[in-house]
Amino acid sequence: MSGFIKKNWFICIIALLLAGVSAFFIYDTNKGKLKGKTADGEDVVYEINGEDVKASEYYDMLYENAGDQAVYALFEKAVLAGIEPTDEMKTAAAAQAQNVIANYRSTYPATYQDVLTRALRQVGYSSYEDLEEYMLQYQKYLQVGADYARAHTEDLKVRNISYILIQFGEGSTPETTPTADEQARMQAVDDALAAGTDFAEAARQFSEDSSTAAAGGVLGTIDVNTTSLDTAFQDAALALNEGEVSDWVYSPNFGYFRIRNNASTAESLAALQEESGTDPYQDLIYSYDMTVNSRALWERAQELGMTFNEDLEGMLKETLGITD
Repeated sequence: MSGFIKKNWFICIIALLLAGVSAFFIYDTNKGKLKGKTADGEDVVYEINGEDVKASEYYDMLYENAGDQAVYALFEKAVLAGIEPTDEMKTAAAAQAQNVIANYRSTYPATYQDVLTRALRQVGYSSYEDLEEYMLQYQKYLQVGADYARAHTEDLKVRNISYILIQFGEGSTPETTPTADEQARMQAVDDALAAGTDFAEAARQFSEDSSTAAAGGVLGTIDVNTTSLDTAFQDAALALNEGEVSDWVYSPNFGYFRIRNNASTAESLAALQEESGTDPYQDLIYSYDMTVNSRALWERAQELGMTFNEDLEGMLKETLGITD
């Protein structure tokens, strides 16, 4: 199931930001391209079929096509600027930078440095050597979201979830009432749990989702804004109190689930992080909730006392998806 429902935030962020265009930095890089040539008292940026394109015209074109993205990029940098990076952030940023460089080197063997440099210049950096700094910015972005989710655990209904899946029998039509074969497999799970078998061990023994069974059925951390899960599964998971195991939940897409709420309080989620070494809140925003960081950035901007005129505030809120 997790293969269909997880979102890879890391890849999305890299694709979004490296593919984005920053009008300010493009303008700054290109404004002297035809150095020495002017028209009507302005620098000429380039010519097309003998017609001059002046700096102000070029800037207007860039702003029309990419101005919002440019302003948002500057807003995000300003919001994150005061965060002091931890050693863990620096280590993660270095590892991510090396992974990206390896991928680019594989795709563009002879020109990967130039390709990376062009991409990074579009978001305000100088060369491919700045990739680690860019990744450190991403680590700060994750941390702001994680801190926000941690402070709003109850409101967001944050839950770390595990499950056991019994799939529909081969050739059978998905039905709310299981077949005899499906019922027998479900009964084996019920008997094991009734006999005191730990849920994680039961998942390893009986779950028919190979992507999570070996890990004791752990899906990860979700919340009320998660949109990538099967609806029946999510509704049942969010309704569970900490430590509770659901009855069998029918999903027409996958089969029958038994779901466990492993942790849903700040204290138990902190204990889970201590035990696993993985921040469940970063797991949430990395995989399942694309909206946390937007609210976190806006809240931090307010805390920093940042103010905007009406049009700019409206644009930023629209970009962030903030409606209240």
